[in-house]
Amino acid sequence: MSSDISPWKEQDGGMASRKEEAAGAAWEGADLERPIDGENPESESLDEARRWVAVYSHLVKLEEELLDMLAGAIPKMPDAAQREAEQTNLPVLASQAERFRHRLDYWTKKKAALDTSS
Repeated sequence: MSSDISPWKEQDGGMASRKEEAAGAAWEGADLERPIDGENPESESLDEARRWVAVYSHLVKLEEELLDMLAGAIPKMPDAAQREAEQTNLPVLASQAERFRHRLDYWTKKKAALDTSS
């Protein structure tokens, strides 16, 4: 191994890459209007609205369970792990949960409107 490249530099590069991935996921999660692949917010189908209410209901539940699990695990972690989880994992999960709640609200309202017009 070359003397000018230490194993620490390799680890730092991996850590920077993970933080960039987390930041990218948080950014995408922060886009409240971003639909899931296959989702058509312009659809006027009651069946589609029902489908997306179910999908987003499951996703909201999953994110809430993950947040609860992480919140319970963080206090048991070493200080460095706590900081990392609080700075990367929690914001990503919280951002996704907010997005999924927003999309669930959208489809719930759309379903109610389509239900009324049927």
